[in-house]
Formats: sequence, structure tokens, C-alpha cells
Amino acid sequence: MLDFKSVTIADKNKINDFIPDSCKQICDFSFGNIFSWGIAENTRIAEKDGFLFLRSRFNGVKSYAFPWGQGDIKTALAILSDDAKERNVDFSFYCLSEEQVYILKSIYGDRFVFEEQRDFFDYVYLSEKLSSLSGRKLHSKKNHVNSFLKKYNFTLEDLNEGNLKECLAFSHIWHKNGPRNVKLDEEMIVIEKAFDNYFELGLYGVVLKVDGNIIAYALGEPMADGKTFCTHFEKASPDFPTAYAAVNKLFAEKLEKDFQYINREDDAGSEGLRKAKLSYKPEYLVKKYYGKIV
Repeated sequence: MLDFKSVTIADKNKINDFIPDSCKQICDFSFGNIFSWGIAENTRIAEKDGFLFLRSRFNGVKSYAFPWGQGDIKTALAILSDDAKERNVDFSFYCLSEEQVYILKSIYGDRFVFEEQRDFFDYVYLSEKLSSLSGRKLHSKKNHVNSFLKKYNFTLEDLNEGNLKECLAFSHIWHKNGPRNVKLDEEMIVIEKAFDNYFELGLYGVVLKVDGNIIAYALGEPMADGKTFCTHFEKASPDFPTAYAAVNKLFAEKLEKDFQYINREDDAGSEGLRKAKLSYKPEYLVKKYYGKIV
């Protein structure tokens, strides 16, 4: 049985060194997400024979990530298969890329069954488009932002040591006044963990204020491909309906010079969130699959 352990900050370089190209744009495999969501999803890692193995409770189902490493993939899969048998759990996989689905299908044939996880597809945008909101399709978004900029006495600050606690307090207020559900309760725990380890994780964010008070923020981290920034959290006060549009654009303006793409993560099956993310006209969606050996 593999010796799985909790993910710590000390594992950051190791995980980033192991991550394969096919996973470098999947938001779930950014180190910040692996570490922060690990507390809610019980994410664990193990090493053996030159491979790194991840195990997590993704979408409520305990599964493995496709093995990461440079050795013989059949050997690595055999190690995972044995681990699943010893634990008496399904030999199943979460967040598979299209390339990994192809590999598993070629090895296991009809024994490997899989399905798209549309609720967890990542939305990836060109930074320049989110920054400029140019073109007819994004005209209404630009109008919302311009209305905000003209109406309010606002400032935009980098999220830093001086406003970190204030921003976390804003998150608690947002959560307290929002809808009650288990997923949002879990997210608040994850946000706290991300804020507590903000600098060690290498996160970057901005804080939008009106008359000196926080009304919105956004934060995330660079992804392993070197050209994509992943936005993990965006929160805005319901008292400012256009604040989400404003902080999204202003954050993109900050990111555009260093990153070609912005991954705004998935919609988790929320109809409203899906509609909102599609309305920004993503450049493409990062597909993810669930699969298992039967």
C-alpha cells in the first residue's frame, strides 16, 4: 500500500517539478489549489519508483490522479491498481486530460470507462480580451465597468500584508451573508488556508475599494505552463452589482503584461455561474474526465 501523506508547503517544488504538460493548465493541479483544497478534499501524495501519486476526494468521490513521472506508465498504473485493491476502493481517476484518457483506453481497452465532467471544465480566456473588453460581444461588459468607474470613488490595491486581514474579514462577511450550503462552507475554510499561506504559496491578488472600504477582490497564482494565470477566488459585495465586472477587468489589466491566458476555473455546475463565465466568451474550455477500470 502506498504511503500517502498530507500536502505541505515544502512539497511545492516537488509537485511543480513532477506535473506533466497535459496537466499544466488544469486549475485543480496548480499547487495553490492542491494545497488549499487539500483540507476539504482530503488530498494526499505519495512517491514510489520515480512517480508521484495523488489521491483526493474530488466531487465527493475518492479517486487517483493519473500518475506523474517519467518512468514506465504501466508500472505506475500497476502500483495504483494494487493500492486500490488493498484499500478496497474503485480503481478510478479524477481530472483526467484528453491525452490521459487516450493512454488509459489504449492500455485497458473496454475495461476503462470514462465520462466528461462538464461541471468542472475550466474556462480559459485571452488576457488581452478580459483586459480590453473590446468587440461587440463584450460591449455590455465594458459598459458595466465604465459605469462603475464613473460612479464610484474607487482605488485598486495589490493584495498584500497591509490589507490581508481586512480582505479575509471581508470574505467572512461575504460568506455569512451568502447562501448556505456545504460547498460554500468548505470554500470558506479553503480561503482561510490560502490567506494564511498567501506569501508562501506565491499567490497574487488585487483589492477593489470604494471610499476606502473593500467591495471586491480577486486572487490566484501563475500556472506551471508559464503563460497562464489561474484566478482562484473572486468575491464582491452584493451592494455593488457591477463590482464583479470591474474587479475582473482591472485584475486582467494587471495580469496582461505577464500572462497570455487567464484560467477562471470551473462553474461547479452552477447555472448562474456558467452563464456568467460563458458571457465573457472564453477562448476555450479545458476538458476534464472521470474514469475507472472495471
